[in-house]
Amino acid sequence: MPLKPVNKRAKKAVYWERLQEICVKYEKALFVEVDNVTSKQICLIRAELRKLGATMIMGKNTLMKTCINHLMSEPTEEDEDYEERKDTWKARPELEAVIRQLRGNTGIIFHNGDLTDLKDILDAQVREAPARIGSIAPDDVWIKSGPTGLDPKQTSFF
Repeated sequence: MPLKPVNKRAKKAVYWERLQEICVKYEKALFVEVDNVTSKQICLIRAELRKLGATMIMGKNTLMKTCINHLMSEPTEEDEDYEERKDTWKARPELEAVIRQLRGNTGIIFHNGDLTDLKDILDAQVREAPARIGSIAPDDVWIKSGPTGLDPKQTSFF
């Protein structure tokens, strides 16, 4: 594992290389939404995924899209990295689906094996979380009209 880079440009370069290696190495991807997921849960999930040989990657969506688009584009002689890419490049139209799914707080789990194993790991880490301001409920919530038994000043949380 390389040393951690100091500046932002170096960090992006390391991330860029890592994401391209992962996209080439793995055949299957599972998208996970990580809203309301704690860092402890992500840490535990990543530890379990490593045991299966899977990799979870997260990052800025624009950087991920640009990186994958670069990987998909055929190298031309005007490119800086033409010599590196010309012999190893191959068309990867399946990565277009990855780009379309990158919205919001999304992570990608790459794996070559059975994806149901990954789902079992993810399901084991599901925790109930209290509602927060601005969060969207996963299910419809209906509150019937009627007396609440509360003073009008106490109903602001509705």
